Amino acid sequence: METTERTQMKMRFHRGHWQGVCALVLACATGACASGCRQDMHNQPKMIPLRHSAFFQDGRSARHQVPGTVGRSQQVEASYLTTGMIAGAEGDAIPFPVTPAVMARGQERFNIYCSPCHSRVGNGKGAIVERGFNKAGNFQSTRLRQAPLGHFFWVITHGYGAMPNYSVEIRPEDRWAIVAYIRALQLSQNAQSTDVPNGVRVNYMRDLLVKANLPANFLKDWDDSVDSDVAVVRSGSGLGPSPALTATAPAAKAPAVQGAPSNSSATSSGTKPVAETEPAKIAGAAPESKEQEKTPPPAPKGDADHGKTLYTANCAMCHQPTRAGMPPVFPSLIGIVEKDGEAKVRKVVKEGISDATPPMPPHPDLTDADLDDLIAFLKTK
Repeated sequence: METTERTQMKMRFHRGHWQGVCALVLACATGACASGCRQDMHNQPKMIPLRHSAFFQDGRSARHQVPGTVGRSQQVEASYLTTGMIAGAEGDAIPFPVTPAVMARGQERFNIYCSPCHSRVGNGKGAIVERGFNKAGNFQSTRLRQAPLGHFFWVITHGYGAMPNYSVEIRPEDRWAIVAYIRALQLSQNAQSTDVPNGVRVNYMRDLLVKANLPANFLKDWDDSVDSDVAVVRSGSGLGPSPALTATAPAAKAPAVQGAPSNSSATSSGTKPVAETEPAKIAGAAPESKEQEKTPPPAPKGDADHGKTLYTANCAMCHQPTRAGMPPVFPSLIGIVEKDGEAKVRKVVKEGISDATPPMPPHPDLTDADLDDLIAFLKTK
């Protein structure tokens, strides 16, 4: 009996011993596998600062910073070149001479960064906008034609509305080159007679379209302002846009240069200035009679003060008290009557724009007299 119990105890001891040995071996194997995987990740190739490296020719692992690199805590020098501001206001000059090379650079950068939204001609109908993106600014609008040069530099630097900023992608000198090219685009469609040198031969856009076997209103879809009051006065009829110079014409007057005379000039590849002429000289336009010249302008109707009250109550929350709006979400109303005409302004205010983004609500409670007063206020400067 005693011998049997001792035998059973020995058997249990040996069984537990071997189980412990197996568990220890398994744990060691698992640990070895795990530590092996970790070492593979831990010992992967990498560059440690200030340590020698045979990969680069100079033997150093650390690389020089890319030219123009700015540290997070590094302050950029605040100058007109980098801000476009003078005494807290947008300046109206280019901080360096505008040469043909500058204009060519501006055209190249504009076509790369700006034309997808603003189009190659700057009318705000770029390919991205045509595919549903927010409407881009039209550089031929009255507001942007009158904007100082520093405004465009500021917008490129900081963004505006749905437009992102390009301060990282475009260096300050190239931003100014783009600004100069934008002004050239504006001059190409809205130049005055004083911008054209003496002796320049002028061809009208209507004549060029006829020579190309195109209808006189061929450009209507390209530019909505073709049928505006300004275009009618400028071209003598509503059938075509303003006249354009031939390709052999000298350059239009360039943007002002800070610290340089205002008559600096520069050429822009592919951009032709527009000549301003009297309506009577345009083909198909009848000369104005003396009776028409003597006819006094109609007396303004509407109470601008009451119109301001109506604007504050109905429009200012979106289009801002200054009427400058928040483009491209809420358009500017500065010069809107001159641009679109009274009839369109009345219709939009009364009926709204249901398919706009965001939609503009109608104002059916405003009477015709109220609309007269509102338009009178919108016409004020």
